[in-house]
Amino acid sequence: MPPTDTTPKVLVIDDELGPRESLRFLLKPDYRVFCAEGVDRGLELLREHVPDAVILDIRMPGRSGIEGLREIRRIDPDTAVIMLTGYAALGTAQEAVRNDANDYLEKPFDAGEMRRTVHWHVARTRLRRKRVQLAVEMEEMQGRLTAELRQKDHMAELGQASAEFVHDLRNAFAVACGSAELLRMELGGGAAAGAAAEPSVTDEYLAMMERTILQCKDMLDTWGRLIKQEPSQPTAFALNAFVQEVVATCQPAAQAAQARLLCDTEAEVTLVLGDHVQLGRALANIIHNAIQALPATAGYVRVTARRDEAGVLICVTDNGCGIPPEHIEQVFRPHFTTKQSRGGMGLGLFIARKVAEAHGGTLSVESQVGQGTTMRIALPTDRGFIAGDAPQ
Repeated sequence: MPPTDTTPKVLVIDDELGPRESLRFLLKPDYRVFCAEGVDRGLELLREHVPDAVILDIRMPGRSGIEGLREIRRIDPDTAVIMLTGYAALGTAQEAVRNDANDYLEKPFDAGEMRRTVHWHVARTRLRRKRVQLAVEMEEMQGRLTAELRQKDHMAELGQASAEFVHDLRNAFAVACGSAELLRMELGGGAAAGAAAEPSVTDEYLAMMERTILQCKDMLDTWGRLIKQEPSQPTAFALNAFVQEVVATCQPAAQAAQARLLCDTEAEVTLVLGDHVQLGRALANIIHNAIQALPATAGYVRVTARRDEAGVLICVTDNGCGIPPEHIEQVFRPHFTTKQSRGGMGLGLFIARKVAEAHGGTLSVESQVGQGTTMRIALPTDRGFIAGDAPQ
């Protein structure tokens, strides 16, 4: 089949003619293959063709594969890079991993293993790029909806509330879309490699999608009550299960950012009396803000929940860029954002503080630039929002 504009592209960078031509012959039935005899020419082809995967020899005269890997990561952080060498050495493998290589194969390579590896990493690259495109489209749609709502002066109050819900629904639907794509990749990738996806992984993604869809329904129900001016009815729910569920819905966003999202709750069950949908909005917004502030590598967000003498304390801690002192209070103001280029609306923390205060609590922040941030939701006992320990 002749290549088309949608045919996946693979770039091979190797100073030896034999391996280059072997890879070209092996991969050309399924991919457009571009070959370069050195790093400099390879970088030119990378910029020109934007390949979905790069196969890069480590040992080459002139600029080494490790130097080439660093340059590739600066140019295109999404494309998969498979390191290839005939000199098996733990040190070079570790250095390749430290510089964000996606895989590591030795010469002479096995043809079947090479085809499976390239197929898997090309699929991953295309998935990452599709997510970016989807996020851009969603941000554009969100911007149009928000602008339309703000133009309706006679519905200003409802417009503000609607803008908040548009913000939250964007996060929830992004999780649903991401989970669906992960499930498709898990099933398709496993079948292509000749092995079915493990049921536990598939079940996890399906459960995540179901939780997120239910979250969307709950938020829409809350929206309906707001329009009808019906007061919300607080319910009792378990703190640890609530926090774990919110963290689970945020996991795809953490995976997309190549970050760890950790959850630490007490084993004892503490019942909280409140609006679990609104508190879920608040906590999810804080977690998403933390993920967006993380470094490109080794980022993490830790969510803890416990009961203390004052009431309930939920903390979200990250090792991200931190908040400058002059922005500490501004981050809670509506429409204040430093993420305009990424479509930020500046509503997440404003919503979170408003929800905490509606429950008689507070949302506070502690941050150091370059070291990270901790957000704390504190709900007191003196307003009756803590129902106490669950009966044994």
